[in-house]
Amino acid sequence: MSPHADKNATTAVPKRESALGISVLIVGGGVAGLMAALEMWRQGLDVQIIERSTSRLTAGDGFSISHTIIRAFNKWPYLRKKNQEITGHPSLAWHNLKGERLNGPTDMIYPSPKVDNSKEDADNANINKNNKEGEVSSSLYRHSRPKFHLMLETQLEQIGLKVQYGKRVVRYFETPEDEKAGVELEDGTTLKADLVVAADGIGSHSTKITLGKEVPARSTGLSVYRAAYPVGIIESDPEILEKIDTTPDGESIAQLWIGDSLQGDAITAHFARNKDEITWAITHKVSKGSSESWSKTVVPEDVFKVTSTIEGWPDYANRVIALTPKDKLLDFELVWRDPQPIWTSSSGRVVQIGDAAHTFLPTAGNGASQGLEDAISLAKCLRIAGNKENITEATKVHNKLRYERVACLQKLGICNQATQYGQKSSGSGETKSKPKYIRMLMAPWTWKHDPENYAEEKYHDALAALKDDRVPFQNTNVPHGCVHKPWNFESLLKSLEDGAEPDLEGDWES
Repeated sequence: MSPHADKNATTAVPKRESALGISVLIVGGGVAGLMAALEMWRQGLDVQIIERSTSRLTAGDGFSISHTIIRAFNKWPYLRKKNQEITGHPSLAWHNLKGERLNGPTDMIYPSPKVDNSKEDADNANINKNNKEGEVSSSLYRHSRPKFHLMLETQLEQIGLKVQYGKRVVRYFETPEDEKAGVELEDGTTLKADLVVAADGIGSHSTKITLGKEVPARSTGLSVYRAAYPVGIIESDPEILEKIDTTPDGESIAQLWIGDSLQGDAITAHFARNKDEITWAITHKVSKGSSESWSKTVVPEDVFKVTSTIEGWPDYANRVIALTPKDKLLDFELVWRDPQPIWTSSSGRVVQIGDAAHTFLPTAGNGASQGLEDAISLAKCLRIAGNKENITEATKVHNKLRYERVACLQKLGICNQATQYGQKSSGSGETKSKPKYIRMLMAPWTWKHDPENYAEEKYHDALAALKDDRVPFQNTNVPHGCVHKPWNFESLLKSLEDGAEPDLEGDWES
């Protein structure tokens, strides 16, 4: 076991399905790639994982996941136990860019007026029961990215798998003569498998084989200063502790700072702390030092150039920034690719998941969840396919089941970004505890979805539609009544900035 791993880990692992004789090479050791390795192992596939970084990823702040992923952890004893230890259930409070509280804190509960098998869900998934109404609902789960990544890698080591670090892929390829796919590494080495999973992020070279050309991500014009560091560093500053507060039971309060309009170079900010960490982020206009990277750091003085342009920006917030350790502060550029309906190569033996397939703005609150859902769905589709001869159909079915759902959630992220999480679209000027786009992101269609069961239920219907385009097929993992229409980032953003309502056909709040 790695020296980084949890020495007190629960060693029980789930029952593994019978071997399928399918070899899989996963490119990318982020959370989507690691989850794919775990789920594919569980479904009986032979897996190896490579990662371009030279060591385990330890940078980054945090992300949120919902019950769709927590449900999957119940199949893994260690993940279930460890997740409960490292997760938080934050509430939400709205502030202006002077740090003054406008609304909240409000519990971030995903309501569900109608839940099938609610007792089983409540017993098995550690979700919340509303005793007054007898309804089942789910909390938002907030995670430290480094801790979450370590949890997944520890579980991998328990089943005998290790990430091979320092393997940078420069080319994806297929070899039809032996029904394989592969990658070429920076040093000229090639690796081949029955299936290659591109989980290597926005800069993946896999678009050349899925879309026929390299499709570089484009800048949104925005970037995020973001950091997380031990809370002990700020404990000698009582004003920081008072202003960046917690709930009475010690849970984090996610403070979202918004302005009436663009103030200086900043757009929104985020501050929160829990018993272990303090996290902060400031979205701003892209600068020379911005980079879509978890390893390129900047210094607090760069951030002060932004905060100095904001009228009334509080001194204590600058002290939080100034106390950030030099290796913990990133200027993470927000980049984008328009929704791409094709995530597989022509043979289906290269398939993209996570950011390699779909980019998310942080305001969607779904980048990690959708990458993890991809992993669960793809593994189940391969299990149903049953053998290497059916890999093509498995990856293309997975793509068909996932694309429309992901595109809906990507759209909500842009709506949130353009309207300051929906506050600017309320029309009244009053700050709401849960504006409409937040409500949409917390709607039952988002969190009640089970990607493994969905793949089992819909696989053969989707396959029939792929084989014959006269066969109707409708995804049900999207808002009720939603019919997907192609869209692109620039057009949607411009219409929102012009005050238009987005085209959200169907019921996005149930």
